[in-house]
Amino acid sequence: MDNNKKIVSNGFFKVLEEKILICDGAMGTMLQSRGISGCPDSLNLDKKPSEPVMDIHFGYLKAGSDIIQTNTFGSNPVKLGACGLEKSIKEINRNAVLNARKAVELYRKDPSYDGRPLFIAGDIGPLGQLLEPSGSLKYSRACDSFCRQVEILAENGVDLLLVETIMDLNEALAAIEAAGKVAPGLPLACTMTFGKNAVTIMGNKAADSLKAVIEAGCDIAGANCSVGSDSMLEMVRSMREADSSAKLMFQPNAGLPVIVDGVTTYNETPRQMADNIKKYLAYKPSILGACCGSTPEHIRMIAALVR
Repeated sequence: MDNNKKIVSNGFFKVLEEKILICDGAMGTMLQSRGISGCPDSLNLDKKPSEPVMDIHFGYLKAGSDIIQTNTFGSNPVKLGACGLEKSIKEINRNAVLNARKAVELYRKDPSYDGRPLFIAGDIGPLGQLLEPSGSLKYSRACDSFCRQVEILAENGVDLLLVETIMDLNEALAAIEAAGKVAPGLPLACTMTFGKNAVTIMGNKAADSLKAVIEAGCDIAGANCSVGSDSMLEMVRSMREADSSAKLMFQPNAGLPVIVDGVTTYNETPRQMADNIKKYLAYKPSILGACCGSTPEHIRMIAALVR
C-alpha cells in the first residue's frame, strides 16, 4: 500500500525512514516471572493503572524501546469469549492503552529520557481458533472479531497497529482487512510465526507470506516468536530476498524454553541475542525487538547495537 494514502499525523513514518526503531520485548513471560499467571489481558480490567503491566512498559522504554505494545495480545472477542471476558472487551483494550500511555508519560519525566519519539502499538494477537478449511471459524467471523478490537484500540489513540504471532496467512489477511476497514489512517505492521524452515505450521512460506500481506495493505511485515534469534536469520534473509524495499520487522524469542527447577526459562542471553541480531542489519530491517523470554536487558543490548 502507498503510505501516501495513509492519513497520519503522529510522525511515525517519518521517524521510520530516518532510523531503525526498537520495539519492546515479552509481556507474557515477564508477567510469569513475577508470579502472575492466567489471562494477562484480565489485568486491564481495573480502571486504575495496572502496576505490573505499566512497570514492564516503563522498563522497556528505559532500556531503549521506541515502540511499546499494549497488553492486548488476546483481547479480541473470540479469545476473550473463551475466557468469559467478551463483554469486557472495550474496558480491557481501553485500559491497556491507558497503561501504555501512562508509562510513556512517566518515562518522559524520567532523567534518563533522551527526547526520542515514542510510539504505542495496539497489539493484536491470533484468535485462538483455526479458520476454515482447517478449522470451523469462518473468515467473516475472524474479520469481524479483528474489526471490533481494532476499533477500540484506534479510538483510544494508539500510534500504530501490530498484528503478531499469526500462523495462518488467511488469519493475517483477515486482520489486515479489518484494519483497513476500521482504521485506514493508522500504520499497520504484521509479523507471522514461522518454524526454523521459514514455513508456518499451516504451510505458509515466509517469502510468499511477505508478498501477500504487503499486497493486502500492510506497511511493515516480518516475523516474531517461535524461534530464537539465530534461527530467525533464515526468515530475515528469505524476506529481504523476496522484496528488496519492504519495511521489515523482527522479534525473535530469547532462544528455546528450558525447565530449571520447575520454572520455564529461555536460554538466550542478552549478549547472545544482540550478537545474532547484528547479522540482521545487513538485510536492512526497519524495526527490531524481541519476543518470549526476553527482558528489558535484551532490549537494552539490541538498542545499543543499533544505535
